[in-house]
Amino acid sequence: MHNLVRLNLRQTIVIGIAIFTFAFGGIGLLSLSNINQLQQEVVLVEQADDLRNLILEIRREEKNFFLYRDRSFFSVGRDNLGRARIALDALSGDIGASRGLEHGMALDRGLARYGELLDRLGETPASPAEGAPAAQKLRETGQELVEHSQALAELERQSILRINQKLRLTLIVSMAAIAVVLFALVIFVSKSILRPLTRVQEATRRIAQGTFVPLKVKNDHDEIQQVFVALNSMVEELKKRQIQLVQAQKLSSIGTLASGIAHQLNNPLNNISTSAQILAEETAGQSEFGDRMMRNITQETLRARDIVKGLLEFSRHKDFAPAPYPIKAVLESAVQLVSSQIGPRIAVNLDVPGDVTLMVDRQRLQEALINLLINATQAIGGEEGVIDIKTYTEEEYEVITISDTGEGMSADTLQRIFDPFFSTKEVGQGTGLGLFIVYGIVEKHGGAIRCESTPGEGTTFFIRLPLIPDEPGGEA
Repeated sequence: MHNLVRLNLRQTIVIGIAIFTFAFGGIGLLSLSNINQLQQEVVLVEQADDLRNLILEIRREEKNFFLYRDRSFFSVGRDNLGRARIALDALSGDIGASRGLEHGMALDRGLARYGELLDRLGETPASPAEGAPAAQKLRETGQELVEHSQALAELERQSILRINQKLRLTLIVSMAAIAVVLFALVIFVSKSILRPLTRVQEATRRIAQGTFVPLKVKNDHDEIQQVFVALNSMVEELKKRQIQLVQAQKLSSIGTLASGIAHQLNNPLNNISTSAQILAEETAGQSEFGDRMMRNITQETLRARDIVKGLLEFSRHKDFAPAPYPIKAVLESAVQLVSSQIGPRIAVNLDVPGDVTLMVDRQRLQEALINLLINATQAIGGEEGVIDIKTYTEEEYEVITISDTGEGMSADTLQRIFDPFFSTKEVGQGTGLGLFIVYGIVEKHGGAIRCESTPGEGTTFFIRLPLIPDEPGGEA
């Protein structure tokens, strides 16, 4: 039982149609055969009636001969016998029943004997009396011919009745078969199509209500069951997307919170910077160590203030507004903002000329660069690694490359990295929106982005941004 082949919906329908076609084709051929046989029997009945009429005509001429002594009977009788012989020959080839064949053979013998008796009577000069032995023999033979011809016609009529009954039976059987097929079709459609579609409809309603329960899949080869599989998979994917969207909303809230914190940090940092400068002026020259510490406090305060300033610019929402910016400054700002996440085990090499200015929206481009730097950091993980950032001019574009020595990506992953919500990270560790957002930001600038990656050898992103006309290096 376990080795039985389970048919899918398409195969079941094809087999059902084939059975339906063969069944009704057989019924049609049987009906056609019966109709052809009926037509043949009608022809045979007509031929049998013609033969019987010829024999009756011979008997009428015979009676006229004995009543009126008209010797033309012999010539007319021979002509009618010849026609009867021809009719019998045409009929005898189609007589199939044993009784019909018996009557045909009796007619053949009777016509021959009647012809002999007719010739014998025609050779006598005087017409025999009606009661003469020769006349009596002729009349007996004629009567036998009439009986056999009538019996043969009756057999053919009975054959027509049997064929008619067979046609009626075929019609009844056909109607019964149609009823059975239609009943089976209704059951099949209801069980295999309508009922599963009703389950799909109920499932979509439960999805809308947030109470979806995965549908049970009975046969993976069935197309409707495959719809169940796809629906279950879709719902699981929707659950993951919902978690990722919640995570994205959390990140957005964190950005808003960070903006507020940055605003609040500005005043303490300004106070620290002012106090450190005043104290440095008051204690200048009193202690070399103290002067060095005051300089460190002032530098670190300025560095913290720059980070807070960059965080404020990054979190502030503005309309897309490109302006000329040195690309090196944008890259340095992005590296500074993610420096705390990069860690000491990853070296960042920035090889960017300072004379290249592009027309960019600094905040959005910085957001795209930060996404790529965070991805590079996560690809390297806890191992030691390097992130190389370079730029070069290619025709009318400036190309930014960000390379890492991380784990790399497979070809299948590489094809999907810019799809929305696609992520190779565990649920809750990433939204799957990062590279999709990067792709949109680069396109917004009129540029393009592509990626090259080899498993185990790292990943490189290439960002092409248009140069400003008439700028150094901007001519084709």
